[in-house]
Amino acid sequence: MLTDVRTLQDIPRIGDKMSKRFVEHFGSETQALDAILTGDVASISEVEGIGQRYAISLIQDVASRLEGVRVTDFLKTTEAMDVYEKLLDLIKEFAHTRYSRHKMHVFFPYPSTKAEKIMQVRESVSYYMGIAKIIGEDGTIDDLLSMVSQPDFRCQCPKIRDRVVITSDQNSYECAKKRFSGLIDVHLVNSVSEFIDLSRGFSHVIAVGDDLLAFDLPEDIDPEFISDIQVIDAYKVVPEKEIFLFSRNLRSLEASINVVRSLRSKGIRFFDKMDGDSIELLASTLALIDDKGDIVHGTDEEIDRITDAMNNLEPLITNIVHSMNKKIDSCLEKCQMTLSGQDMLKVMNGSIELKEMLGKKLHKSYYSIIREGTDRICNDLHLEKKERIIVESLFPDDIMHPVEADVELIKSLKQHLSKKAEKRKFNHKREVSRLLSSYREPVREMVREVLDFDVGFAIGSFAREYDLVMPEIIEKAGIGFREGRNLFLLSKHGDVIPIDYSVGENGLGPENDTSRVVLLSGVNSGGKTSLLEFLAQSIILAHMGFPVPAEYMELSFTESMYYFAKSKGTLDAGAFETTLTEFSVISDGSSKFVLADELESITEPGASAKIMAGILEVLMENERTMSVFVSHLSEQIMENINCPIRVDGIEASGLDSDLNLIVERSPRYNYVAKSTPELIVERLSKKTDGNEQAFYDKLRNKFL
Repeated sequence: MLTDVRTLQDIPRIGDKMSKRFVEHFGSETQALDAILTGDVASISEVEGIGQRYAISLIQDVASRLEGVRVTDFLKTTEAMDVYEKLLDLIKEFAHTRYSRHKMHVFFPYPSTKAEKIMQVRESVSYYMGIAKIIGEDGTIDDLLSMVSQPDFRCQCPKIRDRVVITSDQNSYECAKKRFSGLIDVHLVNSVSEFIDLSRGFSHVIAVGDDLLAFDLPEDIDPEFISDIQVIDAYKVVPEKEIFLFSRNLRSLEASINVVRSLRSKGIRFFDKMDGDSIELLASTLALIDDKGDIVHGTDEEIDRITDAMNNLEPLITNIVHSMNKKIDSCLEKCQMTLSGQDMLKVMNGSIELKEMLGKKLHKSYYSIIREGTDRICNDLHLEKKERIIVESLFPDDIMHPVEADVELIKSLKQHLSKKAEKRKFNHKREVSRLLSSYREPVREMVREVLDFDVGFAIGSFAREYDLVMPEIIEKAGIGFREGRNLFLLSKHGDVIPIDYSVGENGLGPENDTSRVVLLSGVNSGGKTSLLEFLAQSIILAHMGFPVPAEYMELSFTESMYYFAKSKGTLDAGAFETTLTEFSVISDGSSKFVLADELESITEPGASAKIMAGILEVLMENERTMSVFVSHLSEQIMENINCPIRVDGIEASGLDSDLNLIVERSPRYNYVAKSTPELIVERLSKKTDGNEQAFYDKLRNKFL
């Protein structure tokens, strides 16, 4: 047993190499241990070289060692384990996250020696059953939970290519390289010209060192000066690093916040580590960024203005230039020019060109068209004074046709707008990053609590959907219930006939009857196997601390459960020996549930009856053992048994109008029921005709 786990290598199956993989994946040994000890199957299965099956096995192994019990300590047969796994599959249908579907595997049935653990789980599950009732059919929580996943804070922020750190100090350079290398460019310069040349290649320049203040810089170079790169907060230099971690997990984080809000709005106390104001500050901060880490549209009017201008600049200029040329064409078509004799002489002797004379004639109209176009560009894009000056130079002063905008000036305007937007975004990002940097751990804890809530809520929703109840735990060996329903049939068909039954000492059985070992006889297709399966389901669920599919149930805890399903045909000698070996272990003195379905097929009927009689006698010797054996050999078994065994029966009374068997599904106490094969033959006879019907009639006559 593991009594104390302080390092990964304290856990069996984790050696040095595996330990390094865990640390590399989770970021630290502490976080890796936390994932293992809290049963984080989803994250563990993502570790290199570890799949889901290994992750589940590892967590179950660690839990077993810490608690001193394994799943196979209670579930003693393959069939019992199959029922348990099918129950988990049913519960997992109500989970909304990959995390909770995987974590369901940490729940397993405990033996009675771990009753305290069972009761702890019961308390937690009961709480979530109440939560599921409060939430009811509200699908909002379901939708939000389906968007939640574990935050990944190990992702690497892409390099920021429009920002640079420049310094003339060697120590500052080395410090900046160490802190920010891979995130932004860092350069060491030796002259002002080198500084200027480098600066012009970036939107934002961070100049480190007081000596750079002495540089006489041109107007287009506007660096941000800082004195000491060693003490400046990282978010002031590369705010994108912190923002990127949150933006990559944005959908999950926003959904988690809304889960917290929704639960609190319903009066459910949840995640006390963050009060309402902190939650709202986090939500409003996250609302400023998109899933790429950029500042979202609508956050800042000036950024929106500039961004819209950049996006619309070229399409708008193209349209306006087209309109301007159409207007100039129209002017030219309407233009009439009369030359005086003097003008004609000037043209003829070359002292003036016709083009120049035409320009003078069109001057007023041309510049009016140009002014109208530039005003429209400035107004439609909501440009400011400096930006307007650039636009006013887009078109040539000399009359030209067709009119064309200066491509280099368009490029210059876009660069100007881009730098302006990035500078403003950078200031926003700094503030966002500053706020988010204090939220990393709280956010991790919030999402973990939301994911763990989904685990409990899935169990609660499972209980609500199938109307399950917590069983009453009794001291004396027994199990009794009202309106029990087989979950596997219920999930498949949507409705089943409920049954009542009792074995052992409880408040629901026949008066003065405390039979702990019972033979169940009855009709084929009467529900004997379904009843046995229901008992297995209920016993497993109860020992997990989960609710059971009944209106009311009383049962006692036991150390183990053996479930032997119906075998396929007569077993060969080896399989027969194996079956007897399996039964030999039930002879110990520990408390147990033993459920067996038609063991007569292990060998020929006469020998089977004797063997089962012997097994039942052994079970009767243990006062803490309860057992239900389904068999068609009840009478033969009773002839060979040397102790009182209660025999109950499920019997068909006939066929209904649809030729279905009329069966009272709840077993009749102290009653040997017939399998009534004649009813099956009768049904086949009534459903056929001709030679087939004659065949079945002949068989039916044998029962008369």
